Amino acid sequence: MVLSPRILLSNLAREKCKACLRDQPQLFIQSGAISEPKAAVLLPLCVVNEEVHILYTLRSSALKTHSGQVSFPGGKIDNGEDIIDTALRETKEEIGITRDAIDVWCTMSAVQGRDKNMLIKPVVGVIKDFEKRVLVPNSHEVEEVFTVSISTLCDPHNHAHLLYDNYALPIFLAGKHKIWGITGLITHLFLQCFIPSDSYSVDFMRKKFDMNELLPSKL
Repeated sequence: MVLSPRILLSNLAREKCKACLRDQPQLFIQSGAISEPKAAVLLPLCVVNEEVHILYTLRSSALKTHSGQVSFPGGKIDNGEDIIDTALRETKEEIGITRDAIDVWCTMSAVQGRDKNMLIKPVVGVIKDFEKRVLVPNSHEVEEVFTVSISTLCDPHNHAHLLYDNYALPIFLAGKHKIWGITGLITHLFLQCFIPSDSYSVDFMRKKFDMNELLPSKL
């Protein structure tokens, strides 16, 4: 079922989503994490062909960490910055979308990165008039920018999981891309609040991937 942008991006839906996200606890996969976020990412909503999508980037294969993996625009917090400033700055640097083009909704609860010392704070925002925007990906950091419809993300046939430290972490299958790791987890946590429960019925256990199936091959 496709929910229209008029419903999903309405003021009522926005406030319900924000209230739900405020109630989510911080998520730690490993013990001993720091208490303050060190990085921020933007979870960018946009409208494509009259349907709400989430925008993702594919990290450049030349990067030293998480190369070739799907991610959200984002990075480490600079001195003097707040969470939202970091997410918007990194989005401008990575894909060329300026802060005035983004309607920021709220922040989400922090999520622990694969490195237990990295706490990541997501920011939810809508890219206004997305189809009129010209994306300018930073070729040093971003190999590809793509969007995935909410209906694709909510389809249980596109769900799978990775068993990591005895946790079943969600994976979303989106054509040639697999959205997993912290990006997949943030996507799932967001959809739990963004989509009515009767429209988001998950089946992550239907298929299992191993880490070596998810990491990009080194040629």
